[in-house]
Order: sequence, then C-alpha cells, then structure tokens
Amino acid sequence: MVSLTNSAERDGDASSSPCIPNRLSKRCEYGIKASVRLARAHGGGYLQSREIAAAEELPGKFLESILLALRSGGILISKVGAGGGYRLARDPSEIKLPEIAAALATDSESGPATPGARTENGESTCGQSAIDFINDRLSNAYRSALGHVSLSDLVERSENGASESPAGAVGAGAG
Repeated sequence: MVSLTNSAERDGDASSSPCIPNRLSKRCEYGIKASVRLARAHGGGYLQSREIAAAEELPGKFLESILLALRSGGILISKVGAGGGYRLARDPSEIKLPEIAAALATDSESGPATPGARTENGESTCGQSAIDFINDRLSNAYRSALGHVSLSDLVERSENGASESPAGAVGAGAG
C-alpha cells in the first residue's frame, strides 16, 4: 500500500501539503503586486499596464486581465488615451487585501459551483459537514491574518524593507 502523506504531514506539519493552500494564486499575487505599485504612485496620475508589468516583472497580457478585473471590482479607475492608464479608485489606506482578492477570485476560487453533498432530507453529509467546517476555519484564518492589511500598509512595508508584520496584521507590534 502506498502512503498518501509525506513525513511532514505525518509529524503534524501539513504546510507543504498540496491539498491545503498556503500560497496566493498567481492571479492574486500579481494583482497585489500591481496594486502596491499603483498605491506607491497614488496621487501622481495614471500608470500604463506595460509600466507596471516592467516594474514588477509580470507578464503583460495576464496583467491586463488582472487590471480589468480590479477595475470591475472597484479597486481601479482606467483612462484611455494620452496620459491614460490605471490608478487606484480610492486612497490606498481604504483598500484592504480581501477586497483585492474578491475582485480577482475566479469561479473555482470563490467556492464550489454546486451545493455540497446532502442527504435525502437536505442535511449535509458528515463528510460535507467536515469540509464546511474546514472552509470556515480557513476563511476565518485568512480574514484574521490579512483582513485589516491595506495597500498603504504594504507600501510602507516595501519602502522600509520591514521584516515585521504590516500595521493591523495579526502579530503586528509583537516582539
């Protein structure tokens, strides 16, 4: 019989498990990088997508789709023509990470397309109840860790080269 767990998982450290997400999707990662770049330029006009792509070393076509999603999500404003490009729709201190993540979530990232497994009387199966519990815990952990982190926190962190948690994050100020 083949073991389905690695030694880290057997020892209680599942942080490297492919089943449990511990990283942002590339779409979300690139969207945050672009948003931080735009936050640094806040108040100074529009940045073109190719400028953002070059500065952050991001693929241009993929970035353009991300910027459009951020615009649709109310994070960015765009302007066509000379002097055009993208800028933040609000002050960087008002834009929190969960808002960016929500604007960039694809259908597969925003939750199951169909309701979980149910019994004949409409109740959750025991397995589905376990999955619902895990998803709730992951959502709560995400909100607790990142829910109060704003773009201005991330800009400050990038400019200071800080190795501590951004202001408002869990553990901020703890030594």
